[in-house]
Amino acid sequence: MKIFLGFAFRPADEELVRWCDRLFASQLVHVFTGERLGGDALTPAVQARIDQCDVVVGLLTRRDAKADGKFTTHDWVRDEINYGRNKGKRAIAVIEEGVDVGGMYQGHEMIPLDRANPLETFLRLAETVGGWKREFGRTVKVQILPASLARRVGSTENGVSCAHRLWSQGKKGQWTEVTPVPEGGGTFVWIDGVKDDDLIQLKIEGLGRQILTSVATSQWMQIELENGGGRP
Repeated sequence: MKIFLGFAFRPADEELVRWCDRLFASQLVHVFTGERLGGDALTPAVQARIDQCDVVVGLLTRRDAKADGKFTTHDWVRDEINYGRNKGKRAIAVIEEGVDVGGMYQGHEMIPLDRANPLETFLRLAETVGGWKREFGRTVKVQILPASLARRVGSTENGVSCAHRLWSQGKKGQWTEVTPVPEGGGTFVWIDGVKDDDLIQLKIEGLGRQILTSVATSQWMQIELENGGGRP
């Protein structure tokens, strides 16, 4: 899973960012930021980074004091969160105590932040990220067997197609195309969105008139293909 982390590039928030980095690293997720892109605006380069991520986390911390005792926050971080949501991505705002967001996040999940007692904030963030990971699943690397077939699949680019589908609790998903990659030690496919209990099935077409289909196999095992006896 890939997370875009939006935050203000200022010394006051460096510790919060370090804590986020450690939390995300413990969850084995990839983190992208707007760092080193220059400027505060939501630029096309930042949008491109958000586009390649699965979820967005934004730190809406205090910026300038207002006459009513509340604080403004960072417009570009708010824009990053809204951009992600408008793209249909899961997103959550971590909002520091006293920040005035004008009610715009009342309809969305958010996590309050008290700098004097941040433990609850980061526990909730860890729970949220863990839930996202279970929802999105993992990327699994699958070896195609037998080796004689795998060599043909991995070295052929004309007319050969490979697809996979997942089975969950006896229910089958849709066939989705994948690209076989010849590597040292065999030919492999990379399958996204695999949950712990899913079974994986592969199908190869284009090697003569045969359709080669595997049985639905545990993701912790190698997958061997056989003649499926015609189109399913």
